[in-house]
Amino acid sequence: MAPASQYTLAWTHQIRDIPQTDWDALALPLKTPFLEWTWLHNLEQSGSAVANAGWLPNHLLVWRQGEQRTLVAAAPLYLKSHSYGEFIFDHQWAELAQRLNIEYYPKLLGMAPFTPAEGYRFLIALVKMRWP
Repeated sequence: MAPASQYTLAWTHQIRDIPQTDWDALALPLKTPFLEWTWLHNLEQSGSAVANAGWLPNHLLVWRQGEQRTLVAAAPLYLKSHSYGEFIFDHQWAELAQRLNIEYYPKLLGMAPFTPAEGYRFLIALVKMRWP
């Protein structure tokens, strides 16, 4: 019998399903406020980054099991049904896909919505290693 993994993956469509302290423990060390829990929560609560606006939150979470479940990694992701609200436009790709009769949407997008933040960031806990 294989041992149980100490890690589990989960998806969520609402940032409010994730404890703010757990998320921010990963996000606050970054130099941008645009991946912090409050920013993402406000985008969802305002209706700006929700499915009806073409931004379905689809955050990927990695939890470590143990005495206490701990969030050790997160990827803020969105399923997009259009290319609006992004600072890098891909309209030419969408038009080409349409001419080739290829489905382009929905697309999975990793970014901080509505921000010109440079580069995508996975949120990862810093783990202290013990050496023998």
